[in-house]
Amino acid sequence: MVIRNLSVIDKEIIELELEKSRIDREKSMLVLNKGLFLYFCFLFVAVMGFINGYLSKDLLNILIIMSLCVIIIATLPYIRTMHKEEKRLETLIDDLKSKKRA
Repeated sequence: MVIRNLSVIDKEIIELELEKSRIDREKSMLVLNKGLFLYFCFLFVAVMGFINGYLSKDLLNILIIMSLCVIIIATLPYIRTMHKEEKRLETLIDDLKSKKRA
C-alpha cells in the first residue's frame, strides 16, 4: 500500500514513531525475560532447598510467593507497553486511512 499524499517529513515521522514503538517493545521484553529468569531461579532454589532439607515448609512457601510476585511485577510493564503500542498503531493506521480517503 503506497500513500502518495504524504510528504517526506510525514513518512519520516511515521518511521520514527514505528522505531520508537519497536524500542519500547524491546525494553518491555527485556524486563519480562529477566522476570521469567528470576521466577525460575526462585522456584529452583526453593525446590532444591526443600528437597535437600535446607528450607522449611514456611520458607518454601515464602519463596514461592516471592516468585509469583516477581512474575506479576515483570508482566505488568509488558502488558502496559503492548496495550499502549497497540493503541498508538491503531490511531496511526486510522490517520493514514483517513488521509488516503481525503
